[in-house]
Amino acid sequence: MNRFLVVCFVLFFSSVVGQQRVHVNAATTLLGFPSVGYEKGLSKRFSLHIDAIGSTFNRYHNMPLKFLIITPEIRYYSKPELKGFYVGGHIGGSTFHLQKYNYANSNSYQKGYNYMAGISIGYVYALSDKFALEAFVGGGTIQSFYKGYDITTGLRYEGADKFNKSGEWLPYRGGVNLIWKI
Repeated sequence: MNRFLVVCFVLFFSSVVGQQRVHVNAATTLLGFPSVGYEKGLSKRFSLHIDAIGSTFNRYHNMPLKFLIITPEIRYYSKPELKGFYVGGHIGGSTFHLQKYNYANSNSYQKGYNYMAGISIGYVYALSDKFALEAFVGGGTIQSFYKGYDITTGLRYEGADKFNKSGEWLPYRGGVNLIWKI
């Protein structure tokens, strides 16, 4: 289902906005979490970037690990032609079925959705006319709405009527992108 959503997202975005550059996050992709993005220049220094990242496997250490995150971002570059240092503001959302970091070594996992808002900083280095490398990090607030379950019984472990809620300030984006200029 996650792959289907990513394909629909890419087809929709490419038909509506068009593409100037395609990004593939080498760091997360090598770890089994492929991340692809598209960037369209809005002016010499501003761009719209949108990416999607998801899991390619359903379990890790016998716990669920499924997610899909989509993040649109407006970027401002320090140099014309969308290169050099940049700062970006983004909002995003995700669906997940996984064990949150603060439940490690327990039988508990969470299923729900969240939204994120924050900033990214990065640097784009041109390798040639068609290819570039980008290093970036980002973070901000994550507001999650989920139901918690016990892996052994399948029953909810918390007493929330509908969804449990949590909010954190975390670094949640980063990597090294290979960029292909179209």
